[in-house]
Amino acid sequence: MRTVAPTGFVGTHQTRRWSAPSRFSSRRTLSTAAAIFLSLLPASGIAGGQTPDWRLNARIVAVGLPDVAGVREVGRFHIGGPIPGNPEFLMATREGRMLDPLRVLVAVGSNFGAPPGDPAFEAGTILSIDPRAGKSGGTIIVPQELNNGDARVQLYTAQSERFLNQRYNAGARTARLAAASGPRYISINNAFGRPWIANAPNGVAGEGSVTVVDPDGAPLANAPSREAGGVFAGRHTDREQTPKAQPSGWLGKLLNYQASGQLTSGGMQTGALGTAFLGPSPDGSGFAVFAAVTADGGVVQIHVQDGVDGLAGLGTVSTGLGTVSTGHGTVSTGQGTASTDRGTVSAGHGIGEDPGVIGIAFKWNPDRALYIADPGRDRLVLLELEDDRRHFTVARTRTILLPEFDRPVDVAAAIPEIANPQFSSHTTLAGGSDLFVANRGNGSLLRVSQDGQLLARATIEVPGLGPLGADRLRAIATSADAQHIWITIGGEVPGFPGHEGALVEVGAFDEHGAAAATQETQSAAADANLAARGKKSFQTDFTPRTGLGPLFNATSCVACHPGPGGASVDEGHFARRIAHMDPGSGRTVPIDHPNSPVARRYTLDGGAGNATVPAAMPSQANVISLRMPLALYGIAGIDEIPDSVIEAQAVSKGDGIKGRAHHVVDGHGASRVGRYGWKADMATLEDMVANAFANELGVTSATVSRGAGAQPIEDDSAQIDAVASYLRALRLPDGAKP
Repeated sequence: MRTVAPTGFVGTHQTRRWSAPSRFSSRRTLSTAAAIFLSLLPASGIAGGQTPDWRLNARIVAVGLPDVAGVREVGRFHIGGPIPGNPEFLMATREGRMLDPLRVLVAVGSNFGAPPGDPAFEAGTILSIDPRAGKSGGTIIVPQELNNGDARVQLYTAQSERFLNQRYNAGARTARLAAASGPRYISINNAFGRPWIANAPNGVAGEGSVTVVDPDGAPLANAPSREAGGVFAGRHTDREQTPKAQPSGWLGKLLNYQASGQLTSGGMQTGALGTAFLGPSPDGSGFAVFAAVTADGGVVQIHVQDGVDGLAGLGTVSTGLGTVSTGHGTVSTGQGTASTDRGTVSAGHGIGEDPGVIGIAFKWNPDRALYIADPGRDRLVLLELEDDRRHFTVARTRTILLPEFDRPVDVAAAIPEIANPQFSSHTTLAGGSDLFVANRGNGSLLRVSQDGQLLARATIEVPGLGPLGADRLRAIATSADAQHIWITIGGEVPGFPGHEGALVEVGAFDEHGAAAATQETQSAAADANLAARGKKSFQTDFTPRTGLGPLFNATSCVACHPGPGGASVDEGHFARRIAHMDPGSGRTVPIDHPNSPVARRYTLDGGAGNATVPAAMPSQANVISLRMPLALYGIAGIDEIPDSVIEAQAVSKGDGIKGRAHHVVDGHGASRVGRYGWKADMATLEDMVANAFANELGVTSATVSRGAGAQPIEDDSAQIDAVASYLRALRLPDGAKP
């Protein structure tokens, strides 16, 4: 049951299934007033269904990452953006290169042997790690001297001479700064841009920076902002101009800007600990805008051309463990539940304990909001955003406060936005997505709905260590397929002495369960053997003795999918889908006939020899739709798309277009989103194969009900599994065009 909450507060109370104390438990004790409030709730509010509590087995991907912080999967850059549109940039996204979509970027506080570009600033690098390499070759041990000789780990950018802003933007006010210097957090504009990095080049108490980098890791060359180049920092790159209108034509754009101070006050006087993509600027210029949260608890917005404006005031969140003083609005400290309704909490005094990162995620649909971790107050802050057609503004500030929060330092979209070409980024929530919250206080992960309901909790089990304890968890990120969570942890892990800091992988989870273990469950040899049996079945000519008929289109799979596995343009192989249309109303209805709705071309004559004869077309058919047999190369990839991702893409992206996921029952009786068939009426690859055997060959299986006259087939379900395995391994022949 959801608790009654004061204005501006959202959250739930759920009975805990765990009782292990943490070293922060003393500061998490409920006040007497809060305890009385809870005691007045209906009993079902306390004793209702327990929150699921999962254990996630971690795979250690890489070790040797000192002062590790933020993490992010690269993801796919959308066509139309600068990276796919530039052949040189596009090469950086190829398999094995630094921006390969499946590689993971990790912020590390070491230069790995590279001389610092400026010793006055903090060292640091962004590494590009291939998590797939660790599955076959074991855990990656990152050497202290990294020379990019190992393709599994590559230095993407660093605080070194090669990556200084002055080499690409000599006149910038931030020319001395590097792309990565004390790096803390990563956000990538997969929609129409590049990676962005939040840095603390002077430590958390000194001026922070946020950088935008090219695919080679260097600060943005030919940057729209002459003052910043590719590095925005401190108060040096505040907004100094604003557009007058939204003109068309190059001359109009050239004359469009006028001198202007900041539209909202704010800057990066302290380290930048988190950043998230907000999408295109509301001023109509088409330039990207990013939000950043700083160590003094303020939030700023960075227009890649016009510079830094404020968004929410200092003290909006708290990095430390103590109480901060407030200016305007209602007090919001420690474990209290009160929060401001309009505006934000103003600055406190000093900077508390370094949280490493302050996670931030953006919700763009159907309304805009920023979710920000508030580790000092054990809550999330929710900034509801509007705009004035020039920049973003905060319409309302709310908080999410749950008893299970224990120094939450990072948040991540449970389903990242990967489809929309205006908002695609792993720091953006797909439509309706939940959030993952990382508790540094006790090492747990939470899945929380957008309105603050706790859906599930998980404990991370590290090999040789057991449950991840307090103060080890640094940051989290979700994979593009929403099936895995990337986690950075501090300290050493068992079996790797002297290698501080690690990147680990766990399965994603929700209230219904956790994803399967990341380790392989079958040997490659067994998979190859099963696929070989499937290939043999695919090419077999079936007979009545082996199950052919009584109605069929061909006697083998390969007859209609030559290659094997390709498409056929022979009209005699086209499937015929039939119906009856009322000529008056235009209403189409199915035909009740054994040879409908797919009208098979052949049947068996029933004689002793079971000769093949043409099958009769139902006389009621007056609508015939021909369907060409498609190529099957890569078709198994559709089965790997999670239901949640398909459902998320059905949501309107703001352009008036939306879809509807077709929920069907699979061969095991479970409800699932349909993926295969002319109407997405089959859920899995096995279901599709079984349907093809039944409709095209008349060969039934354990997953399809037997029709009249069908012959019993020994071990028929194994045959379906074998052909499905073959299709999963099917690749384009050498030299063939897709």
